[in-house]
Amino acid sequence: MKRLLFVSIAIILFSFTNKAHSQALTPPEFPGGKQAFSAFLSENLKWPKNTSDNTQGVVIVSFFVEKDGNLTEIKVAKSMSPPFDEEALRVINLSPKWVPAMKNNKFIKSKYTVPISFYIKG
Repeated sequence: MKRLLFVSIAIILFSFTNKAHSQALTPPEFPGGKQAFSAFLSENLKWPKNTSDNTQGVVIVSFFVEKDGNLTEIKVAKSMSPPFDEEALRVINLSPKWVPAMKNNKFIKSKYTVPISFYIKG
């Protein structure tokens, strides 16, 4: 069996720390966009050692993108198991600065959540 890592780029939760329902908002973005983020995750994620070959699931990671693009408060929002949680956190911590969210042409702090799927392709 071949072990593969799958990255779900569909954002399941995305919320801003500022209130703004009627104003135009631009969400935060990984440099180069969703495809670049997917490539970054695919290149950097590793299957955790000492885990069962039939372990599969999703780790949901949340973090804030600060006004300067740094990622802060990186944490597991939904756990799979400790080795997979640690790997997801390790890779997100490797991330370069993001393009921050914008409101009224000003950068704002925003919260971002991303699912990272680990599965085995038979």
